[in-house]
Amino acid sequence: MPIALALIAVAALLLAAAFARRASLLSMAAIVLVVGYVFGHSFWHANLGPIPLTLDRLLLMGLVALLAWRWKRGELSPAPLAGADWALAACLACLSISFLLNRPGEFVPQPTSILWRLIVAFWAPAALYLVARQAPLGPREVRVFFAILAGLGVYLAFTGLAETAGAWAVVFPRYIADPEQGLHFGRARGPELNSVSMGAYLGICLWATWMLVPKASRLMQLLLVGACGAMALVVLLTYTRSTWLGLGLSGLVVAGLQTPRRLRAPMLGIACLAGGVLLVAAWDKIIGLEREDSGSVSAHSVQQREAFVYVSMNMFRDNPLWGVGFGRFYDRKLPYLSDRSQSFELESIRGLHHHNTYLGLLTETGLLGLASYAALLGGIGVCGWRLATAPEAEPELRALGQFALAALAIYSVNAALHDITHIHPDQWLLMTIAGAAVGAERRLMARRAVGVQQSAFSGQLRDAPAAC
Repeated sequence: MPIALALIAVAALLLAAAFARRASLLSMAAIVLVVGYVFGHSFWHANLGPIPLTLDRLLLMGLVALLAWRWKRGELSPAPLAGADWALAACLACLSISFLLNRPGEFVPQPTSILWRLIVAFWAPAALYLVARQAPLGPREVRVFFAILAGLGVYLAFTGLAETAGAWAVVFPRYIADPEQGLHFGRARGPELNSVSMGAYLGICLWATWMLVPKASRLMQLLLVGACGAMALVVLLTYTRSTWLGLGLSGLVVAGLQTPRRLRAPMLGIACLAGGVLLVAAWDKIIGLEREDSGSVSAHSVQQREAFVYVSMNMFRDNPLWGVGFGRFYDRKLPYLSDRSQSFELESIRGLHHHNTYLGLLTETGLLGLASYAALLGGIGVCGWRLATAPEAEPELRALGQFALAALAIYSVNAALHDITHIHPDQWLLMTIAGAAVGAERRLMARRAVGVQQSAFSGQLRDAPAAC
């Protein structure tokens, strides 16, 4: 049996090497995302120090090596730097320095490795960002990227429907059916065993599928729209408020970008009004949402966020610039839980990580860490907007810009209600999309600048005889 497995592994490596010679870097990054989400840590892992090896991490190392090889052969040309690139570098530097200067002692309680979180949730996504940013992109590469994510979305939608229907015989991987593993058993939670991540991935894959509709055949358009409907349904079946809000906000973003200008303001006004009325009418049911636990537990989850905000602001006031240290919220919050000057209880968050990405970074890395991270997200948004609204860009590249903005909307909402840095596949997905959008936008802006220079030079040539 070991010999057979070794032969299979060698054959797979040879096949991957042959495929890697011709494949798009962006397509291979998308495959890393799919493998990481479907065949992640719970499927297979091998311990190697503080960073467990998984299939996606092995593939990522190979992908970075391929990037270096293609760069050495002169197959890649660097795109001009963007503000998002500088913000990413500043964020990585700030978080890494904070980690090095504030490492916990041997007996300080930490449920997970802080080094693991730093590498897997920040440095590894940065590597995917670099790969996607340097990938040469044209209409075909973008369509293939969308198609891979659409396929992942179809799989997740089928899995979520099977989960909620109790059809465990058709659920893959099998460990999804184990209530002792992961979180949120009873909802659509997918192979990551987390309904928050499941909803975010489905929402992003939905928009990748939607971007394929305009150039598909009539039959394929019907299938793609039906797949989008199934994904939206399973987002609802995650029973996670942040994923619902994220999908709604991303829908407004895409509709605003794809609606004709004269209809944009009325459409967005009607949508916001309808959403506000629905939110007011269903507020009590949303707060007391019945999930795998009782509605009272769900309401208590909402109340806990008030405690997180209160404790975080007290910690921030004591350490405004540098924070308490990356990864140190878990233990440094403990002295603040004895505060009895407020009417709500704080003890229930004792054993919890933060539930807000922005507040977590503010508490752990201070204004410097949060500012660099906010600048990164803002830089991604700016590049996505420029790409989505560039009249000279190919339709697929404009669709990539729209897709990046939709993904950023979903991520931003989920990050406000959960600490996404503890769900690293979501970081990997966003940064891959961001790298593709930033790289495409930078190349487009460079072509635009060259075109302006050529037009100005041609004008000078035409005016030269008259000047003489």
